[in-house]
Amino acid sequence: MRLRDRRTWGWLPGRLRFRVLGVVDAVALWTLVAVLTGAGAWWGLDSYREHRDFCTGDRELRRTAPGGECVGVTAEAYPFAPDLTDVLGRIAEENEAAREAARTSGKPLVSVAVVMPYTSRTPGAAMSKELIRHSLQGAYVAQRSHNHGPATGDTAVQLLFANVGEDLSHWRTVTEDLTARRGGEAPVVAAIGFPNSDTATLAAVREGLGPARIPSVSAVLSSRDMEHPYLFKASPSTDQFVDALKRYVSANKVDRKNTFMIADDRNDNYVANLRRVFRREFGAEYGITTDEVQRRTETYQGIKGPVRGTPQIFRRAVSAMCAVGARTVFLAGRDADLPPFLETVDRTSSCVPGPDDEPMRVLRVSTGRDPVTETAGMRRIAERNNIEIVTAAAVDAPRWRAAADGDEQVPRAFARFDESYHRYFGQEEPDALNDGYAVMHHDALTAVGSAVAAARDSDISVVNHNDVHDELRRGSPLEHCAAGCVPGASGVFTFADESVGAGRGAEREKAASGLWPVCKPVPVVTFPGERRDRSSLYRTYQDPGESTCPRP
Repeated sequence: MRLRDRRTWGWLPGRLRFRVLGVVDAVALWTLVAVLTGAGAWWGLDSYREHRDFCTGDRELRRTAPGGECVGVTAEAYPFAPDLTDVLGRIAEENEAAREAARTSGKPLVSVAVVMPYTSRTPGAAMSKELIRHSLQGAYVAQRSHNHGPATGDTAVQLLFANVGEDLSHWRTVTEDLTARRGGEAPVVAAIGFPNSDTATLAAVREGLGPARIPSVSAVLSSRDMEHPYLFKASPSTDQFVDALKRYVSANKVDRKNTFMIADDRNDNYVANLRRVFRREFGAEYGITTDEVQRRTETYQGIKGPVRGTPQIFRRAVSAMCAVGARTVFLAGRDADLPPFLETVDRTSSCVPGPDDEPMRVLRVSTGRDPVTETAGMRRIAERNNIEIVTAAAVDAPRWRAAADGDEQVPRAFARFDESYHRYFGQEEPDALNDGYAVMHHDALTAVGSAVAAARDSDISVVNHNDVHDELRRGSPLEHCAAGCVPGASGVFTFADESVGAGRGAEREKAASGLWPVCKPVPVVTFPGERRDRSSLYRTYQDPGESTCPRP
């Protein structure tokens, strides 16, 4: 009863304890209760909304939408995808070890961002789950090699996970964050990654990292449209891949008359550039024509990019190709489009080869040897239809691994990388290196690490992004790389600055920025049979017959 006795309520004002509450008192009391309840609810809802938009307590990763992917920059092992747990954890542990070394021994610490998608949930995603995982694994091997190697200028590298989203569209969030991290105890000195020749990739450099003077080293970009003074490429350009194919065709007596081109017709930077280069290098001379009567080219819609109708429909293109008896086919598309192309050939009755026919050679370019294509099933299709796939690539891991010691065409650093990769990631499939992404991301980070070490060797105590950019531009292959080549697992290389020697003003603005790799090997590989190329190993920027480049 005392609980109901208002006279015992010490918190209630005395004037209200000993009188009957009137209407005004009741209204005032309930108004106070409503205000306090509303304020608490508003605060709670506002706090929920604020934290709902972030994926981590430190707010480094922002959620793109309810249930959407998390974009932004972090050095911690956020679970972007289940199959990344191991490699993200390894990198995060190495990051912590690097920070601890900086705290206890004063070892200079720099940050390098790995800018790319970290999720792949839709068919048109920029990277597959396997390519994302392999790319991070290659970066980890390079990070370990730098942080624990003998020639690193006594510096340590911390990797930052910079997720631009599976469609690359969240580059502005990432570049703004990286720009803000250029100072401090672990300054951002460079970014690597940038997997697709895409307008979003170019915007990330032109409008984001370039104005902030942060150098970007792409692992696999190849389109010649991807030019900027702060964008370096570890991969040969499309022009150089196709040039290597042209030398192969000349040296190996490939059919030049019965030709055909099948091209991805998407308005995509990479495939548009590849279509253009194929036509320029092989068009008139090899009979590839768009003439409506004697048409020697057809198109299809590739798998990469936003949905626009049904992709990878090759029926019309393959029927036209086989109707004219094509024996040399130029395929201007991405790796993911090759298996459905081969399957369509296998189902098309007009493509059945005659007993005396030359092989149908499919000429294409790629970063590596696509494991999805080089399967037992695809091998049977190729052999049944007398098809030989000829690919100019940046990486030929199977051949390099099987080569005898002392083979002059095998990159010197590949064996060491291969051993390290399988020590850390032995649970991966045996063909994990075949796609080339682990090797190329290793080489991109090795290029940055070499620049950091070179800056320290020049008595620069605190290395920043400007120092790294300057060192990346200074390398030279002369005198067997005495002036600083990158010891890449895909071959030693340095960067060509094609703007050097250009005029002033408008003339210089029109000049290509270049910054493509010099002396990079471009092996030509064949499938299903391993055909030994009769031409010498192609090296970027080296003329045929010359030996100016050091051994790869």
